[in-house]
Amino acid sequence: MKIRIHDNDFTLLVDKAIFWEDTHTLLIGDLHLGKIAHFRKEGIAVPPLAAEDNFKRLTHLLTRTKARRIIFLGDLFHSKHNSEWEAFLVWRETFRSTQMVMVKGNHDSFDRSFYEQANLEVYEAEYVVGPFVFTHFPKTEWNQDQFVFCGHIHPVFLIVGRGRQHFSSPCFVVDPYQAILPSFGVFTGGHRIAKIRDRRIFMLTHERVFEVSNR
Repeated sequence: MKIRIHDNDFTLLVDKAIFWEDTHTLLIGDLHLGKIAHFRKEGIAVPPLAAEDNFKRLTHLLTRTKARRIIFLGDLFHSKHNSEWEAFLVWRETFRSTQMVMVKGNHDSFDRSFYEQANLEVYEAEYVVGPFVFTHFPKTEWNQDQFVFCGHIHPVFLIVGRGRQHFSSPCFVVDPYQAILPSFGVFTGGHRIAKIRDRRIFMLTHERVFEVSNR
């Protein structure tokens, strides 16, 4: 599913990421690496291969899109140093020629030396490219000459049909001056989003992205 913003093309991917075609850039929000290892350490039953799924999906995206850059929109990491951090370093080495930019989220609390070790360009609040602002937290006020890409809230949308049938899935939320990405990571939960005026909702299935009707 493609949308056009400020004369640039952005493809909403079923993989819960956005591909900025004009600059060969992937936008990814809320990966939360380390969360699965944290859960397992606390005795919460999470499949041991779940963490590997994140890296497989990242690899698939980079291979398929041939992206030259990734912009992580905050909460790339979730907790203290653990096995998933080490796995990220190994994975990063595989894609050493890919530029990787990270805007800090509320969970990104490692010392800067850790990010330098992973060859990540780190920005404290936002990363700006032309009219586009990349940040972690959604904004409530916008500069009409800019467009914001963000994450943080892990949006999901619920469709209720006849006979109390319902379908819920992660979604992209596109407002006039802002797009909120779904959480890329597995086992990260979600926050239900309302359909309001001038808001476009794009839901995800395993096979496609579709826009929710205004009716």
